[in-house]
Amino acid sequence: MAKIDSILRISGGVLLNTPSVDSVEDIKTSPFKVKRGDLFIDIKSSNEEIQLAVKNGAYCILTALIPNINDEEIAWISVEDLEMSLIKLARFFANEKNFRFIPLLDVQYALAKSLNINEKAKLLSNSPAEALLQLLKSEKETLFFVVRNSFIQIVDPTIKEFPSKIEPTQIFENGIFHASFVYKDRFIQDIRLSSFFVPYLCSLIEYLDNLNISFRIENFNNFEHFYPQFVTSKLESSDFGSTRKVIIYESNFELFNEELDYMTQKVDKDLIVSFTCKDDVIKKLPNMEFRYALIHGNKEDFEELVKEKKIVQMELF
Repeated sequence: MAKIDSILRISGGVLLNTPSVDSVEDIKTSPFKVKRGDLFIDIKSSNEEIQLAVKNGAYCILTALIPNINDEEIAWISVEDLEMSLIKLARFFANEKNFRFIPLLDVQYALAKSLNINEKAKLLSNSPAEALLQLLKSEKETLFFVVRNSFIQIVDPTIKEFPSKIEPTQIFENGIFHASFVYKDRFIQDIRLSSFFVPYLCSLIEYLDNLNISFRIENFNNFEHFYPQFVTSKLESSDFGSTRKVIIYESNFELFNEELDYMTQKVDKDLIVSFTCKDDVIKKLPNMEFRYALIHGNKEDFEELVKEKKIVQMELF
């Protein structure tokens, strides 16, 4: 339960009316999940969602809109910058519940998402709205991993910092998308992860060991960096490893440049093409001969480029 006066003070908002209620039971960002007594945060700036939240029993509405107040008994709070208000609320509840925050690099955070980590540590979302809900639902003194320089600034000063990369004891490569390696007393065998990222993974392992957090390495099939999309000669999508052509997506520009250097060391540079401009990719790539195409951007940004593979129906007669 939280007092509306406290929500008002923390969020930096303005109360637009004189409500008859003075507290809320819970905080929701989906109007479909609102129950009687809740605070609804209008993250989509939608009058329709606000009205649905009111219908479902919200006691307080927090929005960046100037809303149509149709229920004077509940509290209506208007804020100038909704994201900043979410950040302020997240920081308040983080301090109140004595959470610990461990900063990671973006690439380490992405690797951690692919691990099965003990429940006593969690990955905090980079979205202020999602992070706020995570913090509200978590037990006191929970440990969270956050991306370095994210909106959570309260990091634990007692946590030891490690180098962003630690070289493994031994590494065995199987192409540029698979690796096995030895680090300390662990032998990690044939994971679908480029050897380029193994030093980042070793640093993360050292971090987790130091914090006495258990974990399991399962697979990196959904790892978002250096993401491979195998394609046919007609740029039709294909299963992993099933063709000789592959488009590789990298959203981080710094990593993009480092990965390009890595690739030129591992394979014939004449087999590689690279792009940093989406328009160039769309116009030029379909007419180019290549084995590897490294593209700066997310896979979702290039849906028009790669076509779904057509399934040929065999006829009996």
